[in-house]
Amino acid sequence: MSKINRVYILSFLFTLHISLSAYINSTFLTGIIPEQYVGVLYTVSALVTLVLLSESANLLRHFGNRRLVLWLILVNMVSLLGLITSRDPYIISLSFISLLSSNSLVMFSMDIFTEHFGNPETIGKTRGLFLTIINLAWIISPLVTAVLITQEGGYVTTYAMAFIIAVITFVGILFSVKDFTDRTYKKTPFLETYRFLKKNHHMLAITIINFILQFFFAWMVVYTPIYLFKHIGLNWDQIGVIFTIMLVPFVIFGLPLGILIDKYHVKKRTLLYIGFIVMSLSTFSIVFINSQSIALWAIVLFATRVGASIIETTCEIYFFTHITEEDAYLLGVFRDMTPVSFVIAPVIATLVFIYLPFKSLFVILSIIVLAGLYYIPHLKHNHN
Repeated sequence: MSKINRVYILSFLFTLHISLSAYINSTFLTGIIPEQYVGVLYTVSALVTLVLLSESANLLRHFGNRRLVLWLILVNMVSLLGLITSRDPYIISLSFISLLSSNSLVMFSMDIFTEHFGNPETIGKTRGLFLTIINLAWIISPLVTAVLITQEGGYVTTYAMAFIIAVITFVGILFSVKDFTDRTYKKTPFLETYRFLKKNHHMLAITIINFILQFFFAWMVVYTPIYLFKHIGLNWDQIGVIFTIMLVPFVIFGLPLGILIDKYHVKKRTLLYIGFIVMSLSTFSIVFINSQSIALWAIVLFATRVGASIIETTCEIYFFTHITEEDAYLLGVFRDMTPVSFVIAPVIATLVFIYLPFKSLFVILSIIVLAGLYYIPHLKHNHN
């Protein structure tokens, strides 16, 4: 088996581990802390992740990517044990923060493995296939989670399964990428990185587009399960089916879009325009739905992810076309957008709670998403 295929499998496994608990985390936490404060834990987790990603070049230079990811998975496993064995609010909070932070950093390391072992001449196909594989894990997980959470133990059973998968991933990395050789990771001061992005408008634009996408994910991951479970009145079996259907576009569009961009030179700008318009309109439509129809919710949320999958694949391909493996500092900034979004999204949502009903969250989000249209014209037409 080729090295890049090993990375794909390991990435699939770890993403499955992340996704098993992703959509139950917020409802799990509401059993321990008040609903309106759940966003605070996500914000703190994001801040910790942001700090660690800002030091990613130093961490890589000190540990090397393979050793770093192994340590991160160990931290991840300890965090899951905390969630499994304790009901103390402080231990749960600390475990949750370290779990989310280590999740992000492990996937950052997987990005470096993919960039290292992938073919630079077919970046679209490489990134498209990578996204398809990890998104397959996101599709499988809601159904698996729905089964696990209805078993005796509920949340504990789900986190225990995530722990087992983390152990398998650890062993896989230990033996599958033993011959990985680190490149020289550039350490670039923040101000210098800022000047680079300010000078290279297209890289700043694609980074902001990625932020808007991650903001959408952060908002939806935290508040959609709460809305469906507590406000619409759906049970977890129903939510599991809905979320599985919702995530299908990420598997359908990833690889084909990569091939379209590589082989047929479809314009990335056009794809991004389509993605943002579809994502915004479908998100806005959520506010009009009060039904408990599984089919209706599946269709609407499926539409939101059609737009999101187009943006994600196109954004990733554009970014990785313009960097090399040594540009860990740029990759760090690009991946910073996930924790930054988890800092900002819950804060804005918490403020919305003060003045507006829960369903208005989706109206606000649909308006924010439209901001992406402003940045698309700043992207380069072609990459030389």
